[in-house]
Amino acid sequence: MERYFSFIRRLINKKTGGEGLGVFRIVYSMVFLCEVAQLFNFRHLIFDKVPFIEPSDMDTTPAMICWMIAIVFLMFGCFTRQAALLNYLFSIVFIATLKTYEYHMFYLYMGINALLIFVNTSSCYSIDVLRTRLKTSWSPAFPPNNSRVSVLNYHALVLIGIAFVYFDSVFFKFDSSLWRNGLGLWLPASVPQVAFLDYQWLLDQKAVVIFLGYLTLFFEVVFLFLFGFRKFWPYLFVIGICLHLGILLVFPIPWFALGVIAFYLLLIPASFWRRLFARLKADTPKFSLTFKEQNTFLRKCAITLSFFDVFDVFKLNVAQNGASQEVDDGDGGKSNPVFILSTVSNGHTLSGFKAFRKACLFVPGLFLPGLLLFLPGVAHVAGSIFCKLGQSSNPPAGSNFSRKEVVPADQIAVADVAIWKTYLVGSAFLVLTMLQVISTYRSPLITRVVKSAGIENTFVGKLLKNISWESQKFSKTYFGITGHSVFLDSHFEGYNHIIALEFIGENGERKWLPIIEKDGRPGCLLSGPTWAKWSFRINGPSVNEDNLLSGFRDFTAYWLIKNDMPVDGAKFIVWVKKIRTPQSWEKGFLKSQRNQQWIEAGTGFWEKQKFILKVKDVESI
Repeated sequence: MERYFSFIRRLINKKTGGEGLGVFRIVYSMVFLCEVAQLFNFRHLIFDKVPFIEPSDMDTTPAMICWMIAIVFLMFGCFTRQAALLNYLFSIVFIATLKTYEYHMFYLYMGINALLIFVNTSSCYSIDVLRTRLKTSWSPAFPPNNSRVSVLNYHALVLIGIAFVYFDSVFFKFDSSLWRNGLGLWLPASVPQVAFLDYQWLLDQKAVVIFLGYLTLFFEVVFLFLFGFRKFWPYLFVIGICLHLGILLVFPIPWFALGVIAFYLLLIPASFWRRLFARLKADTPKFSLTFKEQNTFLRKCAITLSFFDVFDVFKLNVAQNGASQEVDDGDGGKSNPVFILSTVSNGHTLSGFKAFRKACLFVPGLFLPGLLLFLPGVAHVAGSIFCKLGQSSNPPAGSNFSRKEVVPADQIAVADVAIWKTYLVGSAFLVLTMLQVISTYRSPLITRVVKSAGIENTFVGKLLKNISWESQKFSKTYFGITGHSVFLDSHFEGYNHIIALEFIGENGERKWLPIIEKDGRPGCLLSGPTWAKWSFRINGPSVNEDNLLSGFRDFTAYWLIKNDMPVDGAKFIVWVKKIRTPQSWEKGFLKSQRNQQWIEAGTGFWEKQKFILKVKDVESI
């Protein structure tokens, strides 16, 4: 055990650039914001008891708007830990509590959102870096821009976001004949209700799709053992990115694909991002920005401009104390400036507020505020404030400010981590690992082994099974640690039907609802959680009439009201397309199933705010 904690201590003490974490925070937050925006768009469908007709007990709109604001703060790295905490609490309320609309990516969100409270993702590309610089601008010990972070930040996110998921997933896949026969990618992409886009030309290449199925299985097996060695990271990155780009292009779960791609960005070395962003910088500065260093307000203005100057167009110069120079103030007059912007090529200069607002136009992050500063009225008020603060702001009494030479980050001595922190962090990872192992105990493969060994009905077997089920109530809710059964035999065996709905208007007009399209593919109403709901809970290998009734009721009510159509009197035809599930690879299978004819199976209609369904036994059609 001591060796384990020594290993954790080495990971904490080992430092690397924080650029990768900054990029991950931005990309992941953008993806998650899109997911939450999609939930917001479907909030009445997902959270209402009956969409629009019988609202949920609590109005979700204000809370979800606040949630999206918190994610925006997290994305920009502004009050990062506070935003991450709020994001996690909202995730518990709106994601962890979902039952029939949950899908695989929600588990990953819960684990990562919990970690974001603790990992250091704001050391680069964040407003918090600017806030720190502004707060310490008059400190005698003003620190350099030290973006070095512990490598454990990277390992923790990859471990929870990818490695644990793959570790658990293989215990399901090895028990699945679908994956053992190499059909794990081909079959889901070959059934109409799952395949969003048609890649029949690729699916017809038997050797390719069988190889990709086995490659996916092998990749998930070895990932946990290889990701701890940085020399394998480029290979893991390329394979992982390619597999999830395929998921993005084929299946109606875009935020799952993009979210996992964001996790794989953590495998890119921080030096890559430094070199990439260095290429954006100008070879030579276009402007010279001179400011009075001993003036707090002007120095903070210079710090702000320098922070957002991603193209490196400014060269900062410090005005000599007591120096006086008359330049054009922008209105044809002369002034003794305290803030001077001059063009390197021709020497044209502006001073004071006019120099600051002009400089803002050349900085992407300040371009819009810079435009606002040119508006009449705004320019006058802002100019007066700038002039007043620029001439009256002085160093705090007793301060002994002196500029310090910025020391390269890799030359900064790093204090050894405290023992208590090592044991705290190490214990936390032990708990999470044990929760994952206990959850995996319920997987089909282990269940089969336990049963074959005669342990299942023993005291130990029953105890472990009970612990596994009970622990999931906590681990799944708060950390997303649960079984990862994705695209297994049970999802497709007996799935011999696709169900769609068509609206019939009073004047005989017909509208095919964008749930399942006429060729059987998922429509625009099905994406992520709504796709999982329709394809595997309302519909599915085995049809439950109660689920059909409640599902048709919810989706039709949502569609009608969103399209400003009256609910009462609305009539729908239920269509069924009979398909089959193959046991082996077949050429042209997806095309043949999409070409199957639709069969009228019944009708559904709204009467006095109630949905009435009259449909045949779908299984017997």
